[in-house]
Amino acid sequence: MMSSNRAGRPPVANITDALRKAAERAMVAVGYSGMSVDGLVTEAGTTRPAFYRRYPSLAHLVFEVIRDQFGQGQPVDAGSLRDDLLTLQRADITMFASPLIHKNLPGLLEVMSVNESIGKLYHDEFVAPRRANVARILDLAAQRGEVDPSRVDVDLICDVLVGPILSRTLLPIQAGLNDRLARDLVEIVLQMVQADKVTPSR
Repeated sequence: MMSSNRAGRPPVANITDALRKAAERAMVAVGYSGMSVDGLVTEAGTTRPAFYRRYPSLAHLVFEVIRDQFGQGQPVDAGSLRDDLLTLQRADITMFASPLIHKNLPGLLEVMSVNESIGKLYHDEFVAPRRANVARILDLAAQRGEVDPSRVDVDLICDVLVGPILSRTLLPIQAGLNDRLARDLVEIVLQMVQADKVTPSR
């Protein structure tokens, strides 16, 4: 009796896993701009129809790999706003320095400009949870009396924290992603939101 699978082709149950592994290797090696569905299905030992039964586009698969690798940001509560923000910033620096991000995010952002479904996925499953995490940290800091709530603009603070990291990821500049950047951005935010210390009257 002939086998239902051609030699070298993974069983149906493993096709998704084979595609994901092939995508991750290509994302690190050549980045999104160098990838193709034909290349992935050849490496995974499957077919274009099998790919499109699982993913609407190459960008959806690439985003899935990034999302599953980096999640939605871990909740932190170290007891101080500075420590909490620094923990988040260091995690973001590590994430954006990864080839999975810096070799693929430029191409994904270009796709998002014309593909609303990818843009929505990126916002809902990547950006929004991270911004909610920052909002939660700021709320905890307000409860501890560390910040002046009237100075807290969550969207602006998130932009301050992430904007320079994105700039250094996407633009061909010499400045790198390092711990000093993480610390400097945290200090900028602290200056924006910290409550004024009242000197006791004598």
